Amino acid sequence: MPDSSLKPQRKSSWPRTLLRAALICGGSVAILLPAWLPNRPSAPIERATVELLQAFLLAAAAAIILGAASHAGHNRPVCRVMAFGLIAAFVGEIEDFVSGILGWKFPEAWFVGVILLIALITALRHRRVMIHFLSTLGNHAGSGLIGSALLILYVFNRVIGSAKFWRATLGDDFTQEIPKMCKSYLELLACYLIFIGVLGLSITLARRKEPS
Repeated sequence: MPDSSLKPQRKSSWPRTLLRAALICGGSVAILLPAWLPNRPSAPIERATVELLQAFLLAAAAAIILGAASHAGHNRPVCRVMAFGLIAAFVGEIEDFVSGILGWKFPEAWFVGVILLIALITALRHRRVMIHFLSTLGNHAGSGLIGSALLILYVFNRVIGSAKFWRATLGDDFTQEIPKMCKSYLELLACYLIFIGVLGLSITLARRKEPS
């Protein structure tokens, strides 16, 4: 019986694993660089620098997964669905920049809705491949990082980004800017984890062989 599974091209190495972990952790700290900038109230860091970094990471992740699609074989629809999701997230991130800073009216909901509809149609057309991919998602590199990013966005960020949490913690020292900034930087960290996770996932999908 031919072996359709992929064999690792290189043996596992503890130093290499530790180096990768150190690089990911170092990037998680470095990505918060805007928080170390001097305090300039006139500079809308939360709506400019951080928002643009989030959009850049999502756009880069979408470009990487689209590049991997041409080498993904039967997993090509998976790459396309993920790319559509990342593009929709990118559109959602640039809405504040376009509408708030540039002053242009941007129909974000329509763009996101159309993109997600295309992603849903693609997933339904290739539902067998999608179901197989989801059932083996734990075997793919990067799935843990993407899962951590989703936990930050939809669980942890709900608490740390809540005004009630900071009002109860700081008391009279509370200001409205604190939860907004914390929420924004947590979203930036989540976008970084998504970028790293998509990078690892793209490598895994691009190496996947056609079923024999």
